[in-house]
Amino acid sequence: MKRVWHSSSKVLAGLFLAAMYAMPQAYTVSARPGAVNYIEGHASLNGREISQKTLGKTFLNANDTLSTDLGKAEVLLTPGVFLRIGDNSAVRMVSPSLTNTQVEITKGEAMVEVADILKDNNIEILARGGSMRLEKAGLYRVTADDPPTAAVIEGKAEVNFGDRKVDLGKGHQTVLAANLKSEKFNAKKDDDLYAWSNVRSEYDAGASYASARSATVNSYNNNSYGGWAGYPGGGFGYGFGPGWYYNGLWNSWAWMPANGYFFSPFGWGFYSPSYIAYAPVIYAPVGGRTAPVPVNTKRPPAVVSSGSAIPRSPAALNAARAQTARSMAAAQSHQSGAARQSGGPRMAAPASAGRSGGFSAPSAAPAPSAGACSSPSHR
Repeated sequence: MKRVWHSSSKVLAGLFLAAMYAMPQAYTVSARPGAVNYIEGHASLNGREISQKTLGKTFLNANDTLSTDLGKAEVLLTPGVFLRIGDNSAVRMVSPSLTNTQVEITKGEAMVEVADILKDNNIEILARGGSMRLEKAGLYRVTADDPPTAAVIEGKAEVNFGDRKVDLGKGHQTVLAANLKSEKFNAKKDDDLYAWSNVRSEYDAGASYASARSATVNSYNNNSYGGWAGYPGGGFGYGFGPGWYYNGLWNSWAWMPANGYFFSPFGWGFYSPSYIAYAPVIYAPVGGRTAPVPVNTKRPPAVVSSGSAIPRSPAALNAARAQTARSMAAAQSHQSGAARQSGGPRMAAPASAGRSGGFSAPSAAPAPSAGACSSPSHR
């Protein structure tokens, strides 16, 4: 996987990004789950097609149905939780409450990416008389077609059907029927929705990074709890909770954690404004732009060159992840060797890899370890 960046392109991209981060942005806070964040192809709300112009302003209320034909859609649930539905699928919002979020898959399939879940959140995905309660960060799938199934690609879930209950761990699924039983399944088969979710996760991480950097430049105020000051007029004080914030420059809702940093199951990163300066990033073509996107250096995402085919299965994506990890390790080794020869400091985070992977130099601060940091120390 090779990518060559011309210096002039780097300069122009840097000037654009600097201007973007310095520009005050109007942020609208989404107070509840249900925002339709993105559609690809055709999607309808209660039988009426959703236009691109209404994205960001369309919400699922209780009993609303979102459906696709040849298309896919992304719906935001509680902060850090993304619901994505595939082709020829439909979901009904049962309860859009922050403390009790319930969505029913009535047709087709859906995938839920959980980068963070709070202790007080109750998130349930329903289908064909059964329910799956998401218990930790991870990646989940529910299908409503025959046979209806609930599966855990990563994470942990409790599945109920009638008076039966079964706990599912990573790589296990169950048919939603009276005889619930946990079974292993092939999580590496070709999967279009999985590949699309990886692409969407990259975009969501890029939008979050841009929003957190903008908040840092325009309204940063670190306090003893590691929080930050909200935008004027937003009604928030220091250290407020995580939330969805609409970023007009990205035409997307962005998740900004209040404190610390979190990683998606695909390896993309989400950093709070108080931690964003420490985020290791890559420059990648995201949504028609070249932008910095945070990554988990312990478990890097599958980075695909512009114009290259997207891996269509979890197995192929994991192979691309492994290649990314090798490129990052080679880049870090090269940077460390150069630093030793020159007597300069060593970079703890991966630096520019140029032809070996296209990684841009992130902050010289140590890259965070894998997992979430919900209680950062004051610096």
